[in-house]
Amino acid sequence: MDILIGKEKEGLYFDLPFQTPKGVQRIDIRYSYERHRSTAVNGVTKNEEINIIDLALSSGAGEFIGSSGSDRSHVWVSEYNSSDGYAPVETKEGTWNIIVGAYKVHDEGVKVTYEITFEFKERTLLKGDCHVHTTGSDGVLPVNVIEQLAISNNLDFIFITDHNNYYHDPALRSSKNLTVIPGVEWTHFKGHANMLGVERAFYGKYYANDIEGVQKIFSEARKNGAVIVINHPFDQNCSWRLGLHNIQYDCIEAWNGIIKQSDMQCIGWWHNELCQGRKIPIIGGSDFHRFENFGMIGRPTTCVYSMSRSRTDIIDAILHGRSYITFQPQAPSVDMRCNDGFIGDTVKYEKGLDISFAFSSLNAGDIIRIYSSSGIEKEINVSQAGEMSFKIEAKDSAFYRAEIYRKLLPNLPPFLCLVTNPIYFSK
Repeated sequence: MDILIGKEKEGLYFDLPFQTPKGVQRIDIRYSYERHRSTAVNGVTKNEEINIIDLALSSGAGEFIGSSGSDRSHVWVSEYNSSDGYAPVETKEGTWNIIVGAYKVHDEGVKVTYEITFEFKERTLLKGDCHVHTTGSDGVLPVNVIEQLAISNNLDFIFITDHNNYYHDPALRSSKNLTVIPGVEWTHFKGHANMLGVERAFYGKYYANDIEGVQKIFSEARKNGAVIVINHPFDQNCSWRLGLHNIQYDCIEAWNGIIKQSDMQCIGWWHNELCQGRKIPIIGGSDFHRFENFGMIGRPTTCVYSMSRSRTDIIDAILHGRSYITFQPQAPSVDMRCNDGFIGDTVKYEKGLDISFAFSSLNAGDIIRIYSSSGIEKEINVSQAGEMSFKIEAKDSAFYRAEIYRKLLPNLPPFLCLVTNPIYFSK
């Protein structure tokens, strides 16, 4: 859009409103005008600065987002990454305002051209780690090194979850390559739980010596917007001993670090809960502290089908179970659909419905198992590496989900290398 700023506006600020539609993940603003004019006097060319127009931005809620003066002709804003000088914010639908600063205006006025473009959200597969420690508690690497390690391991997002404190928060920096999301691992003698997605889940003391006190802390965290995840509930050393039905939580960390018997026990417990009608999303986390016992950031990897790389959309995908867990970022991938339903969605059951499965990065010898509330519905021994797609007819079952097993060494049984959240069915 073009606007004409007259001389009478010199020295004033004013708003230039524009509409941001629904579903935008990034706003780009470019502007141009005649800033300099060259004139020749007695054979000498003089380059004169005749106009100076500053640029700033406020959101649809009236929040001041940032300012870049007149030195940059292109700025952008998104929740996960914005131009220097501009806050990373959710680009919500509504009336936003370019703040025009008419610092210097030529006598004849100045035409300024603004180009506003929107990058819209679309479902994309992102890979991340939901459980990482730094030197903010008992990890050995600072936040900036953790971030670089995550990028080098081809991750798109990480949650920083130091024990019982938030001192890492000021150091967290998302970038165009990595979304870094705050969290805390609530750590107690009787169990551990991640509280994800907010800078501060609770404000009082972290400890309590009775179940009522623990419930009060968890209730505060939920009110503050945190996603509550019960971590490694069947671990031999740090099991959850407060009762899995005594606490309100959102997800279960079913896979913690290198796959272990306690993780398989947790997945078995979770499957039984699904069979009883519960809908509990599962996620995985490396619980990375240091390089030991084959541990690495992104082992396992939580893969989410998110609408963008923003914190809000990643957390929404986790909460709704639009995800699966793999043993590492380069592991197999899966896409599950039924009508318009996706992993984590609930589809109204009707006879003749098909569920489609699409797998990639398979190895010859992999074993694919499709589970429902009735047990194993289908098992496939993969004969050649690559991709595989198939459909199965949905029976009158509460859910369907998938697992992949892979054999690494001849003398060892196949190990779990992928587990999905279900597609649910309602009557």
